[in-house]
Amino acid sequence: MERWRDKVAIVTGASAGIGAAIAVELAKNGVHVVALARRENVLKELAETINDKDYGTIYTKVCDVTNEQAVKDVFSWVDSTLGGPSILINNAGIAKISSLLNGKLEDWQDTINLNVLALSVCSREAYKSMTKNKIDGHIIQINSIAGHTITPHFGFKMYNASKYAVTVLCDGLRHELQLMGSNIKVSSISPGPVATEMLRDVSKIIRDISTVNYKMLKMEDIANAVIACLATPPNVLIAEMIVIPTGTPIQAHLKPSSQVVENILNL
Repeated sequence: MERWRDKVAIVTGASAGIGAAIAVELAKNGVHVVALARRENVLKELAETINDKDYGTIYTKVCDVTNEQAVKDVFSWVDSTLGGPSILINNAGIAKISSLLNGKLEDWQDTINLNVLALSVCSREAYKSMTKNKIDGHIIQINSIAGHTITPHFGFKMYNASKYAVTVLCDGLRHELQLMGSNIKVSSISPGPVATEMLRDVSKIIRDISTVNYKMLKMEDIANAVIACLATPPNVLIAEMIVIPTGTPIQAHLKPSSQVVENILNL
């Protein structure tokens, strides 16, 4: 991580949860963080926990990343004030329970706009800034295990689709960067279930006892995964990292009855 000390990272969705944990961990490693979110009061609380310590500085910017001009304004500020970002962490995301048969268009649009389009706009602006400032930077997309498997719960398939799109877009970015002869890295980190505010909200709706109960990752586990990706030498790229709790599979499976389990074990 020494190569990133005193460099600048932009973290979206940084006011709470995984984004806040990533911002703190980067600052602890001497990285200056521009934390983006819509909730100004929570951003300020985050900065106050770090900026009185011997860490990197956390700058806070209120920004709705689904607003293209707002994103451009932030990158312009980072360019002119801090010399451009070396790291982009696209963490902002949303999960809405919405049926494909009778779901609301608004819910679908919210999912795609944030999980796919906002991520793409931020990645585009990061590429432009890094190229202009001659920075061999690193773009990390906080994807999801839902971008590699089909979530068994009802009403989650639009979220699945948005995260599958992120998986495709990551390799698409690598392809275009290769064609441009760029050394900017693109990594995808796909967590399993993480104990966040978003997952707690979803869990209030989903009561599906037919699947195995999830073990939970901590938010700090994903922050550490980000550090692991960044810590690779310039010639090494972790393209895809799937992070799941020990003792769980990648794909969620149906929970058999206790009698079925006993019969299998006694074969």
